[in-house]
Amino acid sequence: MAGRRLILFDIDGTLISPGPIPRETMAAALSAELGEPVTLSFHHVAGSTDPVIVREALLRHGNGLPASSAAVSAVLDRYLEQVEEKLRDLGGVTIFPGARELVQACRKAGWATAIMTGNLERGAAAKLAGTGLWELFDFGIFGDDGHRREDLPYVAAERAWDVLQEAYPAAVTTLIGDTPADARVARQAGMRGLVVCRREEPEWRAAIEAEAPTWVVDDLEDTAALMALLEAA
Repeated sequence: MAGRRLILFDIDGTLISPGPIPRETMAAALSAELGEPVTLSFHHVAGSTDPVIVREALLRHGNGLPASSAAVSAVLDRYLEQVEEKLRDLGGVTIFPGARELVQACRKAGWATAIMTGNLERGAAAKLAGTGLWELFDFGIFGDDGHRREDLPYVAAERAWDVLQEAYPAAVTTLIGDTPADARVARQAGMRGLVVCRREEPEWRAAIEAEAPTWVVDDLEDTAALMALLEAA
Protein backbone atom coordinates (compact mmCIF):
# COMPACT_ATOMS: atom_id res chain seq x y z
CA MET A 1 0.00 0.00 0.00
CA ALA A 2 1.27 3.46 -0.86
CA GLY A 3 2.42 5.71 1.94
CA ARG A 4 1.06 8.98 3.23
CA ARG A 5 -1.41 10.72 0.95
CA LEU A 6 -3.87 13.63 1.06
CA ILE A 7 -6.75 13.22 -1.38
CA LEU A 8 -8.80 16.35 -2.09
CA PHE A 9 -12.27 15.81 -3.55
CA ASP A 10 -14.31 18.38 -5.43
CA ILE A 11 -18.08 18.08 -4.89
CA ASP A 12 -20.23 19.18 -7.86
CA GLY A 13 -19.72 16.98 -10.90
CA THR A 14 -17.20 14.84 -9.05
CA LEU A 15 -18.94 13.26 -6.06
CA ILE A 16 -22.49 14.41 -6.74
CA SER A 17 -24.78 15.84 -9.37
CA PRO A 18 -26.44 18.70 -7.49
CA GLY A 19 -29.33 18.97 -9.94
CA PRO A 20 -30.71 22.33 -11.09
CA ILE A 21 -31.75 23.69 -7.70
CA PRO A 22 -28.46 25.33 -6.59
CA ARG A 23 -27.79 27.10 -9.88
CA GLU A 24 -31.42 28.23 -10.23
CA THR A 25 -31.42 29.45 -6.64
CA MET A 26 -28.27 31.47 -7.14
CA ALA A 27 -29.71 32.97 -10.32
CA ALA A 28 -32.86 33.91 -8.40
CA ALA A 29 -30.77 35.55 -5.66
CA LEU A 30 -28.92 37.55 -8.29
CA SER A 31 -32.21 38.52 -9.96
CA ALA A 32 -33.56 39.79 -6.64
CA GLU A 33 -30.44 41.90 -6.07
CA LEU A 34 -30.39 43.38 -9.58
CA GLY A 35 -34.12 43.68 -10.19
CA GLU A 36 -33.87 41.91 -13.54
CA PRO A 37 -33.84 38.29 -14.71
CA VAL A 38 -30.47 36.55 -14.47
CA THR A 39 -29.60 33.12 -15.81
CA LEU A 40 -26.48 31.10 -15.06
CA SER A 41 -25.15 28.50 -17.46
CA PHE A 42 -22.96 25.53 -16.60
CA HIS A 43 -19.96 27.40 -17.95
CA HIS A 44 -20.65 30.36 -15.64
CA VAL A 45 -20.27 28.16 -12.56
CA ALA A 46 -17.99 25.23 -13.47
CA GLY A 47 -14.68 25.25 -11.65
CA SER A 48 -15.24 28.58 -9.89
CA THR A 49 -15.98 29.67 -6.33
CA ASP A 50 -19.38 30.93 -5.23
CA PRO A 51 -18.11 34.47 -4.48
CA VAL A 52 -16.45 34.72 -7.91
CA ILE A 53 -19.58 33.39 -9.66
CA VAL A 54 -21.69 36.07 -7.99
CA ARG A 55 -19.20 38.87 -8.54
CA GLU A 56 -18.83 38.06 -12.24
CA ALA A 57 -22.60 37.82 -12.69
CA LEU A 58 -23.09 41.20 -11.02
CA LEU A 59 -20.49 42.70 -13.35
CA ARG A 60 -22.15 41.14 -16.43
CA HIS A 61 -25.61 42.40 -15.54
CA GLY A 62 -24.81 45.55 -13.60
CA ASN A 63 -24.58 48.01 -16.51
CA GLY A 64 -20.98 48.80 -15.72
CA LEU A 65 -21.53 49.29 -11.98
CA PRO A 66 -18.90 47.79 -9.65
CA ALA A 67 -19.78 44.57 -7.88
CA SER A 68 -19.45 45.76 -4.30
CA SER A 69 -18.60 43.42 -1.46
CA ALA A 70 -21.93 44.31 0.14
CA ALA A 71 -23.85 43.26 -2.99
CA VAL A 72 -21.90 39.99 -3.25
CA SER A 73 -22.57 39.23 0.42
CA ALA A 74 -26.27 40.03 0.06
CA VAL A 75 -26.64 37.65 -2.88
CA LEU A 76 -24.71 34.87 -1.16
CA ASP A 77 -26.72 35.23 2.06
CA ARG A 78 -29.98 35.07 0.13
CA TYR A 79 -28.73 32.09 -1.88
CA LEU A 80 -27.65 30.12 1.18
CA GLU A 81 -30.92 30.65 3.04
CA GLN A 82 -32.95 29.52 0.05
CA VAL A 83 -30.77 26.64 -1.13
CA GLU A 84 -30.68 25.05 2.32
CA GLU A 85 -34.49 25.12 2.45
CA LYS A 86 -35.01 23.92 -1.12
CA LEU A 87 -32.53 21.05 -0.93
CA ARG A 88 -34.00 19.97 2.40
CA ASP A 89 -37.56 20.02 1.03
CA LEU A 90 -37.02 18.96 -2.58
CA GLY A 91 -33.76 17.00 -2.62
CA GLY A 92 -32.40 16.59 -6.11
CA VAL A 93 -28.80 15.66 -5.25
CA THR A 94 -27.52 12.41 -6.76
CA ILE A 95 -24.32 10.62 -5.69
CA PHE A 96 -22.34 9.44 -8.71
CA PRO A 97 -21.67 5.69 -8.92
CA GLY A 98 -18.39 4.79 -7.28
CA ALA A 99 -17.92 8.14 -5.54
CA ARG A 100 -18.65 6.92 -2.02
CA GLU A 101 -16.66 3.74 -2.59
CA LEU A 102 -13.59 5.69 -3.72
CA VAL A 103 -13.63 7.95 -0.68
CA GLN A 104 -14.05 4.93 1.59
CA ALA A 105 -11.19 3.11 -0.16
CA CYS A 106 -8.91 6.10 0.34
CA ARG A 107 -9.74 6.13 4.03
CA LYS A 108 -9.20 2.38 4.30
CA ALA A 109 -5.75 2.88 2.76
CA GLY A 110 -4.97 5.21 5.67
CA TRP A 111 -4.93 8.36 3.58
CA ALA A 112 -6.26 11.74 4.68
CA THR A 113 -9.37 12.84 2.77
CA ALA A 114 -10.74 16.35 2.43
CA ILE A 115 -13.34 18.28 0.50
CA MET A 116 -11.94 21.07 -1.67
CA THR A 117 -14.74 22.96 -3.37
CA GLY A 118 -15.72 26.41 -4.56
CA ASN A 119 -18.98 26.08 -2.64
CA LEU A 120 -19.31 28.10 0.50
CA GLU A 121 -19.20 25.80 3.52
CA ARG A 122 -22.92 26.19 4.26
CA GLY A 123 -23.76 25.42 0.65
CA ALA A 124 -21.51 22.37 0.59
CA ALA A 125 -23.08 21.08 3.79
CA ALA A 126 -26.57 21.59 2.34
CA LYS A 127 -25.68 19.65 -0.82
CA LEU A 128 -24.14 16.75 1.08
CA ALA A 129 -26.71 16.60 3.88
CA GLY A 130 -28.29 13.18 3.96
CA THR A 131 -25.79 11.64 1.54
CA GLY A 132 -23.50 10.25 4.25
CA LEU A 133 -20.51 11.73 2.42
CA TRP A 134 -19.84 14.70 4.69
CA GLU A 135 -18.83 12.43 7.57
CA LEU A 136 -16.19 10.66 5.46
CA PHE A 137 -13.84 13.64 5.29
CA ASP A 138 -11.22 14.79 7.77
CA PHE A 139 -11.75 18.44 6.93
CA GLY A 140 -12.84 20.78 4.14
CA ILE A 141 -11.66 23.80 2.18
CA PHE A 142 -14.42 25.96 0.78
CA GLY A 143 -15.18 29.06 -1.25
CA ASP A 144 -15.14 30.99 2.03
CA ASP A 145 -11.43 30.25 2.37
CA GLY A 146 -10.00 31.91 -0.73
CA HIS A 147 -11.14 34.35 -3.39
CA ARG A 148 -9.91 32.22 -6.28
CA ARG A 149 -9.95 28.49 -6.82
CA GLU A 150 -6.16 28.69 -7.21
CA ASP A 151 -5.84 29.84 -3.58
CA LEU A 152 -7.46 26.74 -2.11
CA PRO A 153 -4.60 24.18 -2.38
CA TYR A 154 -2.45 26.36 -0.14
CA VAL A 155 -5.25 26.62 2.39
CA ALA A 156 -5.54 22.81 2.21
CA ALA A 157 -1.93 22.35 3.28
CA GLU A 158 -2.37 24.74 6.21
CA ARG A 159 -5.64 23.15 7.31
CA ALA A 160 -4.21 19.63 7.09
CA TRP A 161 -1.53 20.71 9.54
CA ASP A 162 -4.05 22.39 11.84
CA VAL A 163 -6.45 19.42 11.86
CA LEU A 164 -4.14 16.42 11.49
CA GLN A 165 -0.87 17.84 12.86
CA GLU A 166 0.95 16.44 9.87
CA ALA A 167 2.47 18.07 6.79
CA TYR A 168 1.09 17.09 3.40
CA PRO A 169 3.19 18.76 0.69
CA ALA A 170 2.00 18.91 -2.89
CA ALA A 171 4.08 15.86 -3.78
CA VAL A 172 1.79 13.60 -1.72
CA THR A 173 -1.47 15.39 -2.57
CA THR A 174 -3.98 14.54 -5.30
CA LEU A 175 -6.93 16.68 -6.36
CA ILE A 176 -9.90 14.78 -7.79
CA GLY A 177 -12.21 17.04 -9.79
CA ASP A 178 -14.19 17.30 -12.99
CA THR A 179 -13.30 20.54 -14.79
CA PRO A 180 -10.38 22.08 -16.65
CA ALA A 181 -10.04 24.45 -13.69
CA ASP A 182 -9.46 21.49 -11.36
CA ALA A 183 -6.72 20.20 -13.66
CA ARG A 184 -5.13 23.64 -13.83
CA VAL A 185 -5.27 24.20 -10.08
CA ALA A 186 -3.65 20.84 -9.38
CA ARG A 187 -0.90 21.38 -11.95
CA GLN A 188 -0.10 24.91 -10.80
CA ALA A 189 0.08 23.77 -7.17
CA GLY A 190 2.38 20.87 -8.06
CA MET A 191 -0.22 18.26 -7.11
CA ARG A 192 -1.38 15.26 -9.06
CA GLY A 193 -4.75 15.76 -10.69
CA LEU A 194 -7.34 13.11 -11.45
CA VAL A 195 -10.13 14.63 -13.55
CA VAL A 196 -13.35 12.79 -14.32
CA CYS A 197 -14.75 13.94 -17.66
CA ARG A 198 -18.53 13.59 -17.34
CA ARG A 199 -19.54 15.71 -20.33
CA GLU A 200 -19.68 14.16 -23.80
CA GLU A 201 -18.63 17.20 -25.83
CA PRO A 202 -15.20 16.59 -27.41
CA GLU A 203 -14.22 20.19 -26.74
CA TRP A 204 -14.79 19.69 -23.00
CA ARG A 205 -12.39 16.73 -22.86
CA ALA A 206 -9.94 18.68 -25.00
CA ALA A 207 -10.11 21.59 -22.55
CA ILE A 208 -9.40 19.24 -19.66
CA GLU A 209 -6.51 17.55 -21.45
CA ALA A 210 -5.02 20.92 -22.40
CA GLU A 211 -4.46 21.57 -18.68
CA ALA A 212 -2.29 18.41 -18.46
CA PRO A 213 -3.87 16.54 -15.54
CA THR A 214 -2.08 13.43 -14.35
CA TRP A 215 -5.07 11.28 -15.29
CA VAL A 216 -8.38 11.75 -17.13
CA VAL A 217 -11.11 9.16 -16.53
CA ASP A 218 -14.71 8.81 -17.68
CA ASP A 219 -16.19 8.01 -14.27
CA LEU A 220 -15.32 6.88 -10.74
CA GLU A 221 -16.94 3.46 -10.93
CA ASP A 222 -13.86 1.18 -10.96
CA THR A 223 -12.58 1.69 -7.43
CA ALA A 224 -9.78 -0.86 -7.73
CA ALA A 225 -8.39 0.67 -10.93
CA LEU A 226 -8.54 4.20 -9.50
CA MET A 227 -6.83 3.13 -6.30
CA ALA A 228 -4.10 1.48 -8.36
CA LEU A 229 -3.44 4.80 -10.09
CA LEU A 230 -3.36 6.72 -6.82
CA GLU A 231 -1.15 4.17 -5.10
CA ALA A 232 1.37 4.00 -7.92
CA ALA A 233 1.97 7.75 -8.18
